[in-house]
Amino acid sequence: MITPTFFDTINYAICRAVYARLGAEAKDFFQEVGEYHLQEAIDRGLVTLDPTATPLDVLIHIACYLEATGYMERITVHKLSETEAIVEMWGVSVSVSSAKLLSDAMYPSHFMTNAMFAALKRLGVQADLQDMEYDVATAHFKEYWKIL
Repeated sequence: MITPTFFDTINYAICRAVYARLGAEAKDFFQEVGEYHLQEAIDRGLVTLDPTATPLDVLIHIACYLEATGYMERITVHKLSETEAIVEMWGVSVSVSSAKLLSDAMYPSHFMTNAMFAALKRLGVQADLQDMEYDVATAHFKEYWKIL
């Protein structure tokens, strides 16, 4: 079993190398990684996408997949309406690396976010998200999502 600390360390190293090579294009690179990640998860039978599901239900489905893989300890998606939700995560495995990258003005991998954006893209939907609060020490994050 790979520990979260090891994964977080490797995540930092990969993101740092990608940013060193690509600079501002790192964001586009990691969005593309999200699309490949989603396809590979579908191909392996880890995720299915229901084209008739609502966008928020798709986000919930991807969230459950990411929780089941150990990417985070727990995630909840609180629907505010059919187009808005609060996503809250505990025990996010890449918390330290992401915070370190952001503090150094670099783009983190955003594995979860990019997989969710990729799933919505397949539905022909876009979304916007805003960080509401986070605590790196406890690996707790809270985001506001709005389906556009």
